[in-house]
Amino acid sequence: MVLILILKFAFDSFICLFCKIITNLIIETMIQEFSVQNYLSFRDKQKIDFLATSERKLKEELTYEVKPGTRILRMALIYGANASGKSNLLNAIQALWLLMYSPLEKEDDEIPFYNPFQLQKDKPVFFEIIFWIKTTKYQYTIEYTEYEILYEKLMYTTDAGVLSLLYERKVGEEIKFGGTVDIKAKQKKDFNRETLKNHTVISTLNKKNIEAPQELTNLYNWIKLKVHELGIHNNALEIAEQALKDSSLKSMILDLLCRADFNITDFKIIENKISDKLREEIIRDDSISDDWKKKLLAPRKELFFVHQTGKESFELGFGLESAGTRVYFRLARILFELGMGGSIIMEDEIEDSLHYDLLIHYLQMFLQTSNDSQLIFTTHNQLLLDESWMLRRDMIWLVEKGRDTASSNLVRVSELGIHQNLSLLNAYRIGKMGAKPNLGSTILGSF
Repeated sequence: MVLILILKFAFDSFICLFCKIITNLIIETMIQEFSVQNYLSFRDKQKIDFLATSERKLKEELTYEVKPGTRILRMALIYGANASGKSNLLNAIQALWLLMYSPLEKEDDEIPFYNPFQLQKDKPVFFEIIFWIKTTKYQYTIEYTEYEILYEKLMYTTDAGVLSLLYERKVGEEIKFGGTVDIKAKQKKDFNRETLKNHTVISTLNKKNIEAPQELTNLYNWIKLKVHELGIHNNALEIAEQALKDSSLKSMILDLLCRADFNITDFKIIENKISDKLREEIIRDDSISDDWKKKLLAPRKELFFVHQTGKESFELGFGLESAGTRVYFRLARILFELGMGGSIIMEDEIEDSLHYDLLIHYLQMFLQTSNDSQLIFTTHNQLLLDESWMLRRDMIWLVEKGRDTASSNLVRVSELGIHQNLSLLNAYRIGKMGAKPNLGSTILGSF
C-alpha cells in the first residue's frame, strides 16, 4: 500500500510539473460549432454545437471560457448505429481544415474533398465553422463543387470585439478584403493572381511565398500546427523515435503505460542489419534499381517493450504486444499532444481494444492534463453514458440516419428533454434516445 501511495504521489507530481511546463506554451483554440450540408451521408444542413449550455454540472472541469460568459466544451461524444454517419461527421470537419490549408497544383485538378450526398451530385458541398484562437473568434463559410470554389467568407473579431470581414470571395469576382485588414494593393493583387479557382484563399500561403496580412498568417500557422488529421500518431516506431529525443514525452508515455498496469518499464529501438551474404546478392543483382537497393540494404528498425515482473525483466517486440497495449501506446502520444495545449484532435471509435476502466482513466487524464485542447470522438461504448464519471448531457450528440431519406441527422442529448432523474444509460438502452440499430429477428431463414 505504501509503495502504491508513493507511485501515485510521484505520478501526480509529474502531471503537475507537466502542466506547469506547458502553461507558457498554450495557444487557446476551440471549435464552437460546425455545420455541414450535402457531404457524404449529410443531405440536409446539420449543425454540431460545442457551446456549453446553462448546465452548471462540472462547469470548470469540462468547459473552457474563451471570453467572459462564453464557455466551450472540451470534449464531445458522438453516438450512433453503424453506418449512421458518425465517421462522416469527423471526415467533414477534417475536409474543411484540409480545404483551408492544402492548395492544388493545377487549376483543372479535381477537389479531393468533394463527396456530395449520392442523390444530390449536382449540388455544392457546404461547410461552416466557428472557432476561437485565443480571444479571437473566426467564422468561416465555404461552398464548392468538384472543380471550383463557389464561395468562401472569413469573419473575425477585431481588438474591439466586433465580428468583421477578413475576406470574401465569390466565383468570377475578385477577393474582397475587409476594411479592418491592413493589406497593401500588391498583396491583394498577389492573392487574386495566385488563388486558383479550385483552392481556398488561405491555402495559397501553403504554395507561394506571399506577403500576407498578419491576421491571415497567424491563422494559417495555427491550422498548420494545431489542427490534426484523423488517425494522428499511428506509427509506433515514429512515436518511439520522438520519445527517445524528448525525455518529457518518454516519461509521460512510460508513466501512462505503468498506470495502465501493462508491466512496461521501458521501450527501445533496435536496428537489425541484413547478413553479409544477402547484402552481396542484392548489390550484384542488376535487376534491382539503385533506389530499391538502398531501401533493401538499410537496417531494419524494430520497437521493443521492456516488461518487469518481480525481479526479472524481458523484452517483447511491438507486434507481439496485445492490441490494447498497442492502442494505448498511440493514445499516450495523443495525450501528450493534447496536454501541450491548443490542439483539436478527433478520434473515430476511441474505445477500440480498450477495457472500459482504462478508457475512463484515459479520458479523465485528458481532462486533468489539458485545459484548452478539444477532444471529439465517436464511440459505441454505452457505459460512457453512465453519468457517475465526468459527463455533461450537452457533451453528447446522437447521429441517426433516416430510413426513408438515407440522410444523417444530428441531435444533442441535452435537447431531448430527458428528466435529470432518468439514467441516460438506461434511456439509451431502451431506445428513448434513438441512434440505435433497428434489428430484426435473430432467426435465420433457410439458405
